[in-house]
Amino acid sequence: MVVLTTERVKELLKEGKKVAEIAKLYNVTRQAIYHHINRIKAQQKSCLTFPKPKKDYNSLIDWKVYNEGLVKRGEILLDFDLFNDWDEQLEVINENKTGRPYEYPNSFIEFLFQLKCYFKIDYRSLEGITRKLIVFIKPAKKAPDYTTLEIRFSSLRCTLEVYQGNQVVQEIAGDSSGLKTTNRGEYRMNKYQGKRKTCLKLHIMVNIESRQVVSCSVTKEAVRDHQEMDKLISEAERYGAIDKGLFDAGYDYYNNYWQLAQRGIKPVIRPRRTMELEKIKQEIEKGKEEAEKEGRGRFLRLETLKEYLEDEEKWKKENGYGQRWKSEGRYSVFKRLFGEYVFSKKIGNQEKEATIKVNLMNLFTTFTVGAFNKEVKMLIK
Repeated sequence: MVVLTTERVKELLKEGKKVAEIAKLYNVTRQAIYHHINRIKAQQKSCLTFPKPKKDYNSLIDWKVYNEGLVKRGEILLDFDLFNDWDEQLEVINENKTGRPYEYPNSFIEFLFQLKCYFKIDYRSLEGITRKLIVFIKPAKKAPDYTTLEIRFSSLRCTLEVYQGNQVVQEIAGDSSGLKTTNRGEYRMNKYQGKRKTCLKLHIMVNIESRQVVSCSVTKEAVRDHQEMDKLISEAERYGAIDKGLFDAGYDYYNNYWQLAQRGIKPVIRPRRTMELEKIKQEIEKGKEEAEKEGRGRFLRLETLKEYLEDEEKWKKENGYGQRWKSEGRYSVFKRLFGEYVFSKKIGNQEKEATIKVNLMNLFTTFTVGAFNKEVKMLIK
Protein backbone atom coordinates (compact mmCIF):
# COMPACT_ATOMS: atom_id res chain seq x y z
CA MET A 1 0.00 0.00 0.00
CA VAL A 2 1.36 3.41 -0.99
CA VAL A 3 1.89 5.74 1.98
CA LEU A 4 0.51 9.24 1.55
CA THR A 5 3.12 11.89 2.36
CA THR A 6 3.02 15.65 2.58
CA GLU A 7 5.08 15.97 -0.60
CA ARG A 8 2.65 13.72 -2.46
CA VAL A 9 -0.33 15.83 -1.27
CA LYS A 10 1.50 18.93 -2.46
CA GLU A 11 1.99 17.40 -5.92
CA LEU A 12 -1.66 16.30 -6.20
CA LEU A 13 -2.91 19.76 -5.21
CA LYS A 14 -0.72 21.31 -7.93
CA GLU A 15 -2.33 18.93 -10.43
CA GLY A 16 -5.73 20.35 -9.46
CA LYS A 17 -6.98 17.47 -7.32
CA LYS A 18 -9.51 18.35 -4.64
CA VAL A 19 -9.30 17.30 -1.00
CA ALA A 20 -12.21 14.87 -1.33
CA GLU A 21 -10.67 13.23 -4.42
CA ILE A 22 -7.30 12.72 -2.70
CA ALA A 23 -8.99 11.25 0.37
CA LYS A 24 -11.00 8.81 -1.76
CA LEU A 25 -7.97 7.83 -3.85
CA TYR A 26 -5.88 6.88 -0.79
CA ASN A 27 -8.81 5.71 1.34
CA VAL A 28 -8.19 8.22 4.15
CA THR A 29 -10.30 10.88 5.81
CA ARG A 30 -10.39 14.47 4.65
CA GLN A 31 -9.08 15.46 8.07
CA ALA A 32 -5.86 13.59 7.29
CA ILE A 33 -5.50 15.54 4.05
CA TYR A 34 -6.02 18.85 5.85
CA HIS A 35 -3.30 17.81 8.30
CA HIS A 36 -0.83 17.63 5.39
CA ILE A 37 -2.15 20.92 3.97
CA ASN A 38 -1.48 22.68 7.28
CA ARG A 39 2.07 21.33 7.26
CA ILE A 40 2.53 22.72 3.74
CA LYS A 41 1.30 26.14 4.85
CA ALA A 42 3.62 26.11 7.85
CA GLN A 43 6.60 25.29 5.61
CA GLN A 44 5.72 28.12 3.22
CA LYS A 45 5.30 30.58 6.07
CA SER A 46 8.66 29.69 7.60
CA CYS A 47 10.33 30.28 4.25
CA LEU A 48 8.76 33.71 3.78
CA THR A 49 9.24 35.09 7.29
CA PHE A 50 12.59 35.79 8.85
CA PRO A 51 13.05 36.24 12.61
CA LYS A 52 13.73 39.83 13.60
CA PRO A 53 17.20 40.45 15.00
CA LYS A 54 17.18 40.77 18.75
CA LYS A 55 17.69 44.34 19.91
CA ASP A 56 20.85 44.93 21.86
CA TYR A 57 19.48 46.96 24.77
CA ASN A 58 22.92 47.06 26.37
CA SER A 59 24.02 49.43 23.62
CA LEU A 60 20.87 51.53 23.93
CA ILE A 61 20.76 52.00 27.71
CA ASP A 62 23.54 53.05 30.06
CA TRP A 63 22.72 50.57 32.82
CA LYS A 64 25.08 52.20 35.30
CA VAL A 65 23.25 55.52 35.01
CA TYR A 66 19.87 53.77 35.00
CA ASN A 67 20.68 51.80 38.15
CA GLU A 68 21.91 54.91 39.94
CA GLY A 69 18.67 56.66 38.97
CA LEU A 70 16.61 53.94 40.62
CA VAL A 71 18.71 54.22 43.78
CA LYS A 72 18.31 58.01 43.71
CA ARG A 73 14.53 57.60 44.00
CA GLY A 74 14.90 56.32 47.54
CA GLU A 75 17.41 59.03 48.42
CA ILE A 76 15.18 61.88 47.29
CA LEU A 77 12.28 60.66 49.43
CA LEU A 78 14.29 61.49 52.58
CA ASP A 79 15.70 64.83 51.50
CA PHE A 80 15.69 66.91 54.72
CA ASP A 81 17.23 69.96 52.99
CA LEU A 82 13.65 70.99 52.17
CA PHE A 83 13.24 72.23 55.73
CA ASN A 84 16.24 74.58 55.97
CA ASP A 85 13.86 77.56 55.71
CA TRP A 86 11.25 76.11 58.09
CA ASP A 87 10.57 79.38 59.92
CA GLU A 88 10.32 81.42 56.71
CA GLN A 89 7.76 79.01 55.28
CA LEU A 90 5.69 79.20 58.48
CA GLU A 91 5.69 83.01 58.35
CA VAL A 92 4.27 82.94 54.84
CA ILE A 93 1.39 80.53 55.51
CA ASN A 94 0.54 82.10 58.91
CA GLU A 95 0.37 85.65 57.54
CA ASN A 96 -3.16 87.04 57.96
CA LYS A 97 -4.31 83.68 59.34
CA THR A 98 -7.05 83.79 61.98
CA GLY A 99 -7.01 81.34 64.86
CA ARG A 100 -4.23 79.04 65.93
CA PRO A 101 -1.14 79.34 63.70
CA TYR A 102 0.21 76.40 61.76
CA GLU A 103 3.05 74.47 63.41
CA TYR A 104 4.24 72.70 60.26
CA PRO A 105 4.98 74.18 56.80
CA ASN A 106 3.24 72.82 53.72
CA SER A 107 6.50 71.31 52.44
CA PHE A 108 6.67 69.10 55.55
CA ILE A 109 3.07 67.91 55.13
CA GLU A 110 3.66 67.17 51.44
CA PHE A 111 6.91 65.38 52.31
CA LEU A 112 5.04 63.08 54.73
CA PHE A 113 2.26 62.50 52.23
CA GLN A 114 4.79 61.44 49.61
CA LEU A 115 6.01 58.78 52.03
CA LYS A 116 2.40 57.69 52.61
CA CYS A 117 1.75 57.37 48.86
CA TYR A 118 4.98 55.58 48.03
CA PHE A 119 5.01 53.10 50.91
CA LYS A 120 1.18 52.73 51.06
CA ILE A 121 0.87 53.28 54.80
CA ASP A 122 -2.07 54.51 56.90
CA TYR A 123 -2.21 57.79 58.84
CA ARG A 124 -1.53 56.22 62.24
CA SER A 125 1.55 54.40 60.98
CA LEU A 126 2.65 57.66 59.35
CA GLU A 127 2.43 59.37 62.75
CA GLY A 128 4.69 56.68 64.23
CA ILE A 129 7.23 57.06 61.44
CA THR A 130 7.20 60.83 61.88
CA ARG A 131 8.06 60.46 65.57
CA LYS A 132 11.36 58.88 64.54
CA LEU A 133 12.00 61.20 61.60
CA ILE A 134 11.77 64.47 63.54
CA VAL A 135 15.01 63.50 65.30
CA PHE A 136 16.69 64.47 62.00
CA ILE A 137 14.49 67.56 61.44
CA LYS A 138 15.70 70.03 64.05
CA PRO A 139 13.05 72.78 63.58
CA ALA A 140 10.21 70.30 64.33
CA LYS A 141 9.42 70.27 68.06
CA LYS A 142 7.08 67.28 67.98
CA ALA A 143 5.46 64.94 65.51
CA PRO A 144 1.97 65.81 64.21
CA ASP A 145 -0.77 63.35 65.14
CA TYR A 146 -2.70 61.45 62.47
CA THR A 147 -5.72 63.79 62.74
CA THR A 148 -3.54 66.83 62.07
CA LEU A 149 -1.99 65.09 59.07
CA GLU A 150 -5.39 64.29 57.57
CA ILE A 151 -6.77 67.81 58.14
CA ARG A 152 -3.65 69.52 56.77
CA PHE A 153 -3.65 67.33 53.70
CA SER A 154 -7.27 68.24 52.97
CA SER A 155 -6.33 71.93 52.95
CA LEU A 156 -3.11 71.44 50.95
CA ARG A 157 -2.91 72.97 47.47
CA CYS A 158 -1.27 70.59 45.02
CA THR A 159 -0.15 71.60 41.54
CA LEU A 160 1.52 69.56 38.84
CA GLU A 161 5.32 69.76 38.78
CA VAL A 162 7.10 69.19 35.47
CA TYR A 163 10.88 68.81 35.28
CA GLN A 164 11.71 69.63 31.68
CA GLY A 165 11.89 73.40 31.34
CA ASN A 166 10.08 75.28 28.61
CA GLN A 167 10.66 73.40 25.38
CA VAL A 168 10.25 75.15 22.05
CA VAL A 169 8.20 72.33 20.52
CA GLN A 170 6.51 69.34 22.13
CA GLU A 171 4.98 66.16 20.81
CA ILE A 172 2.47 64.80 23.28
CA ALA A 173 0.51 61.60 23.71
CA GLY A 174 -2.75 61.39 25.66
CA ASP A 175 -4.53 58.55 27.39
CA SER A 176 -6.61 57.68 30.45
CA SER A 177 -6.80 54.79 32.89
CA GLY A 178 -8.98 53.74 35.78
CA LEU A 179 -8.08 53.86 39.47
CA LYS A 180 -9.96 51.93 42.13
CA THR A 181 -11.53 53.90 44.98
CA THR A 182 -11.44 50.92 47.31
CA ASN A 183 -9.18 47.91 47.76
CA ARG A 184 -11.91 45.37 48.50
CA GLY A 185 -11.20 41.91 47.12
CA GLU A 186 -13.10 40.31 44.26
CA TYR A 187 -14.02 37.34 46.50
CA ARG A 188 -16.10 39.55 48.76
CA MET A 189 -17.92 41.04 45.78
CA ASN A 190 -18.74 37.63 44.30
CA LYS A 191 -19.64 36.00 47.62
CA TYR A 192 -21.93 38.67 49.04
CA GLN A 193 -23.10 40.32 45.80
CA GLY A 194 -22.02 43.77 46.89
CA LYS A 195 -22.42 46.94 44.88
CA ARG A 196 -20.18 47.45 41.89
CA LYS A 197 -17.00 49.26 42.84
CA THR A 198 -16.81 52.78 41.43
CA CYS A 199 -13.66 53.93 39.67
CA LEU A 200 -11.88 57.17 38.95
CA LYS A 201 -10.26 58.14 35.68
CA LEU A 202 -6.77 59.58 35.55
CA HIS A 203 -6.24 61.54 32.31
CA ILE A 204 -2.67 62.46 31.35
CA MET A 205 -0.73 64.11 28.53
CA VAL A 206 2.90 62.97 28.17
CA ASN A 207 5.79 64.66 26.40
CA ILE A 208 7.13 61.75 24.34
CA GLU A 209 10.71 63.09 24.37
CA SER A 210 11.16 63.90 28.07
CA ARG A 211 8.50 61.39 29.22
CA GLN A 212 7.20 63.98 31.65
CA VAL A 213 3.47 64.20 32.37
CA VAL A 214 2.75 67.78 31.30
CA SER A 215 -0.94 67.80 32.30
CA CYS A 216 -3.28 65.58 34.25
CA SER A 217 -6.78 65.53 35.68
CA VAL A 218 -8.93 63.19 37.76
CA THR A 219 -12.60 62.65 36.91
CA LYS A 220 -15.38 60.21 37.62
CA GLU A 221 -15.52 57.15 35.38
CA ALA A 222 -18.58 58.49 33.49
CA VAL A 223 -16.48 61.29 31.96
CA ARG A 224 -15.34 60.35 28.46
CA ASP A 225 -11.76 60.79 27.33
CA HIS A 226 -12.54 63.33 24.60
CA GLN A 227 -14.31 65.65 27.07
CA GLU A 228 -11.05 66.34 28.94
CA MET A 229 -8.82 66.87 25.92
CA ASP A 230 -9.23 70.65 25.54
CA LYS A 231 -8.48 71.27 29.23
CA LEU A 232 -5.41 69.02 29.20
CA ILE A 233 -4.03 70.57 26.01
CA SER A 234 -4.33 74.07 27.54
CA GLU A 235 -2.32 72.97 30.57
CA ALA A 236 0.30 71.19 28.47
CA GLU A 237 0.91 74.32 26.36
CA ARG A 238 2.34 76.06 29.43
CA TYR A 239 5.52 73.99 28.96
CA GLY A 240 6.01 74.74 25.28
CA ALA A 241 4.19 74.88 21.97
CA ILE A 242 2.71 71.57 20.83
CA ASP A 243 3.46 70.36 17.34
CA LYS A 244 1.64 67.02 17.32
CA GLY A 245 -0.90 65.17 19.46
CA LEU A 246 -1.13 61.37 19.50
CA PHE A 247 -4.42 59.88 20.71
CA ASP A 248 -6.34 56.62 20.51
CA ALA A 249 -9.91 56.08 19.32
CA GLY A 250 -11.32 57.40 22.59
CA TYR A 251 -10.60 60.93 21.31
CA ASP A 252 -12.09 60.33 17.85
CA TYR A 253 -14.68 63.12 17.80
CA TYR A 254 -15.23 65.93 15.29
CA ASN A 255 -14.70 68.72 17.81
CA ASN A 256 -11.29 67.38 18.87
CA TYR A 257 -9.94 67.51 15.32
CA TRP A 258 -11.11 71.10 14.94
CA GLN A 259 -9.78 72.24 18.32
CA LEU A 260 -6.33 70.79 17.65
CA ALA A 261 -6.21 72.31 14.17
CA GLN A 262 -7.13 75.74 15.53
CA ARG A 263 -4.25 75.54 18.00
CA GLY A 264 -1.82 74.63 15.21
CA ILE A 265 -1.46 71.06 16.47
CA LYS A 266 -1.38 68.16 14.04
CA PRO A 267 -4.15 65.76 15.14
CA VAL A 268 -2.94 62.15 15.02
CA ILE A 269 -6.06 60.39 16.29
CA ARG A 270 -6.68 56.76 15.41
CA PRO A 271 -10.13 56.88 13.81
CA ARG A 272 -12.83 54.30 14.32
CA ARG A 273 -13.97 52.37 11.25
CA THR A 274 -17.38 54.00 11.00
CA MET A 275 -17.60 54.27 7.21
CA GLU A 276 -16.55 52.37 4.10
CA LEU A 277 -13.69 53.78 2.04
CA GLU A 278 -15.81 54.38 -1.04
CA LYS A 279 -18.38 56.29 0.98
CA ILE A 280 -15.62 58.46 2.47
CA LYS A 281 -14.28 59.35 -0.97
CA GLN A 282 -17.76 60.34 -2.09
CA GLU A 283 -18.17 62.61 0.93
CA ILE A 284 -14.81 64.28 0.31
CA GLU A 285 -15.60 64.78 -3.40
CA LYS A 286 -18.64 66.84 -2.46
CA GLY A 287 -16.21 69.63 -1.83
CA LYS A 288 -14.59 71.35 1.06
CA GLU A 289 -17.16 74.13 1.28
CA GLU A 290 -20.07 71.72 1.61
CA ALA A 291 -18.19 69.72 4.22
CA GLU A 292 -17.50 72.86 6.25
CA LYS A 293 -21.21 73.57 6.47
CA GLU A 294 -21.61 70.32 8.41
CA GLY A 295 -18.52 71.02 10.48
CA ARG A 296 -14.83 71.57 9.74
CA GLY A 297 -13.94 68.89 12.28
CA ARG A 298 -15.95 66.32 10.35
CA PHE A 299 -14.02 67.09 7.17
CA LEU A 300 -10.66 66.73 8.94
CA ARG A 301 -11.78 63.41 10.38
CA LEU A 302 -12.87 62.15 6.94
CA GLU A 303 -9.43 62.94 5.52
CA THR A 304 -7.75 61.10 8.40
CA LEU A 305 -10.09 58.12 8.09
CA LYS A 306 -9.45 57.90 4.33
CA GLU A 307 -5.66 57.76 4.82
CA TYR A 308 -6.07 55.26 7.65
CA LEU A 309 -8.26 52.86 5.67
CA GLU A 310 -6.12 53.06 2.52
CA ASP A 311 -2.98 51.90 4.35
CA GLU A 312 -3.11 51.58 8.12
CA GLU A 313 0.60 50.71 8.59
CA LYS A 314 1.71 53.60 6.36
CA TRP A 315 -0.51 56.04 8.30
CA LYS A 316 0.94 54.90 11.62
CA LYS A 317 4.53 55.09 10.39
CA GLU A 318 4.26 58.49 8.69
CA ASN A 319 2.53 60.09 11.69
CA GLY A 320 4.68 58.41 14.34
CA TYR A 321 1.63 56.90 15.99
CA GLY A 322 3.77 54.15 17.52
CA GLN A 323 5.20 56.69 19.97
CA ARG A 324 1.83 56.79 21.77
CA TRP A 325 3.02 53.78 23.80
CA LYS A 326 4.91 56.21 26.02
CA SER A 327 1.65 57.46 27.53
CA GLU A 328 0.63 53.87 28.27
CA GLY A 329 4.09 53.26 29.68
CA ARG A 330 3.57 56.09 32.18
CA TYR A 331 0.48 54.31 33.51
CA SER A 332 2.49 51.13 33.88
CA VAL A 333 5.12 52.99 35.92
CA PHE A 334 2.44 54.81 37.94
CA LYS A 335 0.65 51.62 38.97
CA ARG A 336 3.84 49.73 39.75
CA LEU A 337 4.95 52.53 42.06
CA PHE A 338 1.68 53.43 43.76
CA GLY A 339 -0.79 50.64 43.06
CA GLU A 340 -4.11 50.73 41.24
CA TYR A 341 -6.23 52.43 43.89
CA VAL A 342 -6.52 55.68 45.84
CA PHE A 343 -7.05 55.72 49.60
CA SER A 344 -8.67 59.18 49.79
CA LYS A 345 -12.46 59.22 50.01
CA LYS A 346 -13.42 62.72 48.86
CA ILE A 347 -13.04 63.65 45.20
CA GLY A 348 -11.00 66.76 46.07
CA ASN A 349 -8.52 64.74 48.11
CA GLN A 350 -8.40 62.08 45.42
CA GLU A 351 -7.33 64.73 42.90
CA LYS A 352 -4.58 65.94 45.26
CA GLU A 353 -3.41 62.40 45.90
CA ALA A 354 -3.18 61.62 42.18
CA THR A 355 -1.32 64.89 41.53
CA ILE A 356 1.27 64.16 44.24
CA LYS A 357 1.81 60.68 42.83
CA VAL A 358 2.26 62.06 39.30
CA ASN A 359 4.71 64.66 40.65
CA LEU A 360 6.76 61.89 42.27
CA MET A 361 6.73 59.89 39.04
CA ASN A 362 7.91 62.94 37.06
CA LEU A 363 10.72 63.48 39.58
CA PHE A 364 11.79 59.83 39.44
CA THR A 365 11.76 59.96 35.62
CA THR A 366 14.41 62.70 35.59
CA PHE A 367 16.85 60.29 37.27
CA THR A 368 16.46 57.50 34.68
CA VAL A 369 15.66 59.20 31.37
CA GLY A 370 19.29 60.27 31.01
CA ALA A 371 20.32 56.62 30.74
CA PHE A 372 18.72 56.30 27.31
CA ASN A 373 20.93 57.13 24.35
CA LYS A 374 19.70 59.53 21.68
CA GLU A 375 19.38 56.66 19.21
CA VAL A 376 16.73 54.97 21.38
CA LYS A 377 14.03 57.20 19.96
CA MET A 378 14.73 55.84 16.50
CA LEU A 379 15.45 52.21 17.37
CA ILE A 380 12.82 51.35 19.98
CA LYS A 381 9.49 51.55 18.17
